[in-house]
Formats: sequence, structure tokens, C-alpha cells
Amino acid sequence: MTGSVLTPEPHLGNSQLVVGDTFTGFLQEVVNEDARDSIRASAISVLDGALTAGPGSTGLVVGRVQSGKTLSYEGVIALARDNGFSLVIVISGISNPLLAQGERRLKGDLGNADKDGWLFAVPNDKQQSLQQIGQALQNVQANWSKSSTPKAYKQTAVVVLLKHHGGILNLTGLFDGVDFEGQRVLIVDDEADQASLNTQAKKGKQSATYGNLLALRDALPGHYYLQYTATPQAPLLIAIDDALSPDFVRVLEPGSGYTGGDRYFGSTNSLVKTISAQDLAAADHPNGPPPEGLRQAMLEFLIGAGHVVTSGKPKTRSMLVHPSRQKDAHADFVRWISGMRKDWQDKYEHQDEVFPVNLQQEFRKAWDGLAATFPSIAPFDECWAALDVVFRNLNIVEVNTRQGQTPVINWSPTQSYILVGGQAIDRGFTVEGLTVTYMPRGPGTRTADTVQQRARFFGYKASYLGLCRVYLESDVRDDFEMYVEHEKDMLASLHDIEAGNESLKEWKRQFLLDNRMKATRASVISIPMIHVKAKDRWISDTKPVRDDALPLENARAHAVEALEGVEWTATPYGHRVGYTTLANALELLVQTSPESWLAEPNVQAVLLNLSKLQDDEPTEAAVRVAWMRPGGELAQRQVTSDGAIQLFQGRNSSGYYGDREEFDPSAPLTIQLHVVEVVERGTKRPLGQHLVTAWRIPEESRVGWLIEVGT
Repeated sequence: MTGSVLTPEPHLGNSQLVVGDTFTGFLQEVVNEDARDSIRASAISVLDGALTAGPGSTGLVVGRVQSGKTLSYEGVIALARDNGFSLVIVISGISNPLLAQGERRLKGDLGNADKDGWLFAVPNDKQQSLQQIGQALQNVQANWSKSSTPKAYKQTAVVVLLKHHGGILNLTGLFDGVDFEGQRVLIVDDEADQASLNTQAKKGKQSATYGNLLALRDALPGHYYLQYTATPQAPLLIAIDDALSPDFVRVLEPGSGYTGGDRYFGSTNSLVKTISAQDLAAADHPNGPPPEGLRQAMLEFLIGAGHVVTSGKPKTRSMLVHPSRQKDAHADFVRWISGMRKDWQDKYEHQDEVFPVNLQQEFRKAWDGLAATFPSIAPFDECWAALDVVFRNLNIVEVNTRQGQTPVINWSPTQSYILVGGQAIDRGFTVEGLTVTYMPRGPGTRTADTVQQRARFFGYKASYLGLCRVYLESDVRDDFEMYVEHEKDMLASLHDIEAGNESLKEWKRQFLLDNRMKATRASVISIPMIHVKAKDRWISDTKPVRDDALPLENARAHAVEALEGVEWTATPYGHRVGYTTLANALELLVQTSPESWLAEPNVQAVLLNLSKLQDDEPTEAAVRVAWMRPGGELAQRQVTSDGAIQLFQGRNSSGYYGDREEFDPSAPLTIQLHVVEVVERGTKRPLGQHLVTAWRIPEESRVGWLIEVGT
């Protein structure tokens, strides 16, 4: 399709994109054959979304952790060159190692796509002065501004920039003398939810990086801004009128070999181990022996690396140890790991003198465990023999700034690596060939996007997934399990918006989220949100006298229709109970409730939970329903001093357990229907007759919802 015009699918907008030599070269020279179709489609979709939204627009591009977001935006950059973009700015990473990692890859991959088509500028590179970069940008701008310039001389400038307010300010200053107005400019904000957003919004101020990003955008009026992230919570929760609030969204689907949260934390999770309390205690005593779980994890890692050696085809294998943010803890773990390696290597190399029977048994036990999930592992004797090569080519690296600067890892397929670190190996850090993760740190602030960014063990591991192991503290494991559900729900909403069923700007933010977790850091949230606990309590309309309340008989008729077919059983206390489907329960809630009550956050949480349960169990008649005292007179309820009613009858001397105890704890939901007459307090003046429903989700459910409030 070189040089041809591609007409996008209808839902992608109205722009026409040229698929030319650069993008074609990128697909052929950089992208694996089995991923070319998906990368081609996603790059076209992303750039088309930007062009359709127009200059100055902001697009949110959401991928998964370690799923190939960099490859995606490289494809977009290659396609942008074919479509007349003279300048691309990639804001990559908040640390020099991450910047170096991104720069190296961009130069390599884009160079393979079109070796003469680029002019790279890296302001953080001390070999390039700002003056030199300014002159280079001036040349690029001038060449693109002249229609007579031969195509071969129209290079696209790629500026790779650290996400730091000072560097962004310096680059912006260059555009005072280089005017790109009238030319297409692309800005890619990698890990856009980090550092870019305004952390001073609630104080009416601008944080330094945010303010300078806005200035950069103002200096380039023809630009298109793309936010790339695997954790979009923060960009979705800033004020709609914020300059960085996205105008459109694209969700990237990972390739077939990707293994993410569903695989690690789904129903089959034999790859994930819980770190014992003894291990956690041992980690707090650096002068004692290493934690037993760390020892087991290291044995498994070394056997897995030995398996690779037996194949005769070198491949990088890595282990990640993530104890905490504190550098002292990193040093302790490096010392333990180095000590075990030295002890084992010494015994192994002198096995002709005194054979290390116990050590070999430990390695065999580790091999047995891996063989259970990776049946094609090489025989134990071959893996044991290969440990000689593994020990000699093992690098133990402390990844932090203890020595002044975070080390840059020069990955080699003939080497194995054990990395120990904290924040430096969280977001954006790619660990090549990662098989074993040992993470004894606690959940911390329980911020959802931070939890997800620690999942360096996600990635394209289908071919060797059985050799992978993840050791987590129990609360952190719970948080990952909850995040899987949170991400699934969030991406489903974003897919719906991408399909054009709803505007991103008009979408009312609603996130499935355990009540113990926060979506993102509070400092960037500008949209008013409320965290609703939907479990272990009754949710009912405490103020049923409303202008939009249905007449009692209408509401009763809707309830009878929704519950048609329920097999009712009488209780000793005058109630009728039975079971219905989730679909009927949802119809009951919507058809009998005033719109004003349905709009309240508590009820929104019930609606969302019903929809989620219905997706999971669409045909199950599992919802408990109780008509409370259906054959008696209207239950009279007085309005209290705050205008509400007390719906539930309490316990009494006749032995009645009280309305609140009328539920089935094993059901995903219990519904009560009450027919009440609301009267004025004191005078008993009738205020209205109403059908009031009450809804209870059992304690075992961890469901909670973060819901936007207001209009």
C-alpha cells in the first residue's frame, strides 16, 4: 500500500490518511509478522482520531502494562511522517535511565523504518546544546515550509525530552525563534498520568511541569497531543475544561501472546504465591538469614535460566525483587542475594570434592514446581548442569540512586539479571525476560494506578509463562485481584466511548473500585467524586415523598410485572419470599423508582453492581426478593426531624428478628419491597403512599464504586 490513500472505517472519523514508505517500512522491519495487522490498525485509528478532532486536541491512548505502548506510538510517529508531520516531540520518562531507554529504542526502530527520514534531538544529551537543537529545528521548519524542497530533504525532527519542567521550558523557548505555525506537529506524552497533570489545581495554581506543558502547547498551535498510559484514571478525573482533559480515546488491544491480570489473578492463579508472615518478619531483620521465600524464588529463577541455557539459544532472563522504596532495604536484599549466589556457586563448583546433596535437592524441588506448570522444561540433570553457565553470567544490580545515578541496564541475551529496587523499577521500566518477581512490600496508600504500574511481570510471556512466578504480600495480592476487575470495567466503558456510543466529555465517570482503594492521587482529581460502599448494608429511599414519585398502584403494578413467575413462600412473620433473576431485579429497580432517587450515588452503585452481576451471571435466578407484610395494611412511617423515614421495623418482644435481618447472605443481592404510608411527625397528617424498595449486597462482596456527583 505504499503511497496509497486509506479511507478509515466510518467510526474512526472523516480524515484520510496516507500509508506511505515510512509506515510500511516500520511494519515490515520493526513489527513481528503476527502483530502487523493489529499495530497497523491501532496506529491508523489513533492518528485518525487526532486529525478528526483537529489541531490542539488531546487524545487518550490506553494500553496495558508492558503490552507494547511504545511500539504503538512509534507506529503513529512513522505514520505521521507519511502524513506531513514535520516535528514530533516525545516526552518520555521522569528519570535519565527511562529517557535513555526510550531514546535508544526510538532511534533504533524509527531508523529501521526509514533510515534517512529523521533528525533526532535530545535536549538532555550534553553533546547537543540548545543552540544546536534550535538551529536544527530551524532547518527542518524551513525545508517543510518550501514546496520546492525535495521530499528526501524533508526530515521529520524527533525531539526526545525528559518530563521535567526545566527541560520543557528550555525547549519552549526555542520556538520563539522557530515558527512551526501552519505545519503539523505531534506531541506524545508517554506515561501521561504521571507528572504532566496539575497537582496544584485544588489550590488554584499550576504545578511547574503542567504549566510549562501548557506553554509548550501554546507555542505550537498546529500540534496534536497524545496521552499514552496504561493507567488512565488520573487523566479521566481532571476537570473537563482542563487543557489536558482528553477529547477522544483509543484503547489498544494487546497481541495474542500477552499475559496480564486475567491470567495471573483469574481462576487459575498457580503462578502467584503469597509471601508468608515469617518472610515479612525476616525482611525486617537484615542481620538475620534471608527470607525463605526469597530463597525459593531465587532457586526457581536459576532453574528457569538453566533451562534456557540447555536450549542453546541464549535469551535474557531476569528476576525482580521489589522490597520497598527505601534504599537501605534494597542493600539488604542485594547482600542476601549475593550471599546465596556465592554460597551456591562455591558448592556447585566444588561438587567433585564434596557433592552438595542438600543443595541439589533444593534445586530439584524448584524444578518439580516449574515442571508442573511448564511441562516442556529440560530434564533436571540438564538444568543442573547448565547452572555453571548461569552462575558465571549472573548480574545482580541495585537499581536506585545510591551510587549517584540509577544504573542503565544493557540487556544481553547471554546474561541473567537479578534487579533489586523500588520506585525506579515501577512505572515505565521494562524488565526484559522477567520470570520471577519477589515483592514483599505492603499496599501503601492503596492507589489503583500505582498498584497496576508495579505489575512489571505482565507482558508477552505466553511462550514461557509456566516458568514465571510472582510472590506478593497478601494485601497486595488482594489489591491486584481487585484491580483486574476495576480495569475490566473501566476499559469496557472506554471501548463504548471509542465506538461513538457516548462522548468522552459527557461521560459520567463511574469506576468499579474496592472501598479500600483510591483511583489515583487526590491532588489531581478535579471532578467531584464519591466512593460508595455497596456491600453489607441496606440501601433504600429514606425520603420517598418526591415530586417525581410514582403513584403507589402504578409502582405496585410494575413490581408485580417484573416479579411475574417468582415462586413465593410465606414466612412465619407474614412476608412472602422467593428468588428472581438479575435482569428482573434491574427492571424492578428502574421501573418502580423515582428518577431523582436513581440519580443518587448510592443507587447508582446498586445499578452498576446489578449490571456487572448480570454480565457475569446473566441467567441465574439468584436474587432473593421479599414482599414485606404484603397482606396487611399500609405500614405507617413518620417523617423524622431531617425529613427522612425509618423504613425498617425493628425487633420486637414476640420474637421477630427485625426487617434488617430478612436477607439471604449467600445470594448476590436481596431486595425488600415495603408498602408504606408516610405521615407528618406529631400531627400524623398523611403525606403520601409509596412502594419503597431496599437493596442489600452481602458482606462477602468487595464491590465498591467511585461515582461522579453533580451535573
